[in-house]
Amino acid sequence: MKRTHKVLALLLAAGVFSFLQACQKDDGSISSSDINLKNGVADVSNANPDLTFYSSARHIGNGQARAWVTENRDGEPTSVGLSISAGALNNLPKDMTGVVLELPKGKGKNFYTFVMLDWNPQGHEPPQIYGLPHFDVHFYIIPDEERLAMLPDKVAEFENLPAQEYVPAGYFRGPGFVPFMGVHWLDGASPELHGATFTKTFIWGSYDGEFVFWEPMLTRDYLLTRPDEVIVIPQPAAFKRDGWYPTRYEISYSKAGNEFIVALRDLQFRQGQ
Repeated sequence: MKRTHKVLALLLAAGVFSFLQACQKDDGSISSSDINLKNGVADVSNANPDLTFYSSARHIGNGQARAWVTENRDGEPTSVGLSISAGALNNLPKDMTGVVLELPKGKGKNFYTFVMLDWNPQGHEPPQIYGLPHFDVHFYIIPDEERLAMLPDKVAEFENLPAQEYVPAGYFRGPGFVPFMGVHWLDGASPELHGATFTKTFIWGSYDGEFVFWEPMLTRDYLLTRPDEVIVIPQPAAFKRDGWYPTRYEISYSKAGNEFIVALRDLQFRQGQ
């Protein structure tokens, strides 16, 4: 259905800024612990030990984007997301543009591997629904090399669809397939499929018998409203491989960071079957 070539506020309080600097790590991580002061001393007795690890930044428009994964004390992913600086919505390319942001190796149990951000200035098929300027944010759980191996002639692999128990409730397969990306599955309850103007939607993507990416799609105009939404994700009856799967997704604007956040939240471990 698409053409082929297709951000936690860090400042907690001024009095503990130096403490935060001491927590910053060379690998791009920062603690998301809640920090309280008792008699001028940092109290971490009730601290949440989650850490967030960032990819390298990629320029887009007049800003940049960074992917990240947040993990708990056991190294398990709890969220995975993309931060897009507000400037990125300006001076965007006139042609379809895509960037791949590799997540830090060894973090979050290596379940999520990279985030692919696509900018579609004219939208994409079907134009009467998705023909508005928008971003596609793909969260993959396979190596990028495997995605690049999804060649147009691998029809059998594209047509090897996940078994019904792996398909989320209310979802159906979109038409055709997209080389170097996968087969797209749409939420039948999405408002744009019932005559409303497209603002955001959530897609699942499959290849060779399993789901390999999750994709929030959102228009530039919708981001400009500075949304603050966390939406429940319909779930399937079962999952094919062990992993940490999203139960909600977030699209929001952070005033402190002057950036937009697109994230898979409340990741839950599911055993494959």
